Amino acid sequence: MIRDDLEERKETCFEVESSITVGDFLDDRGIERQEVLVSRDGGIISETQVLEDGDVINVFDVIAGG
Repeated sequence: MIRDDLEERKETCFEVESSITVGDFLDDRGIERQEVLVSRDGGIISETQVLEDGDVINVFDVIAGG
């Protein structure tokens, strides 16, 4: 997983159980689902997507303003 915050880019490796969803992955790490977008292979994926062996995902903080 690569957490891409505006201030720093932090790369961390995790081993996860097979058939874990993106949403469960985020929940297990205390990451608020509504505050991030997750991408795999250059495309945004939903929290219902199942992570596969060898997946590399990017977690991007969502910025809102007005």
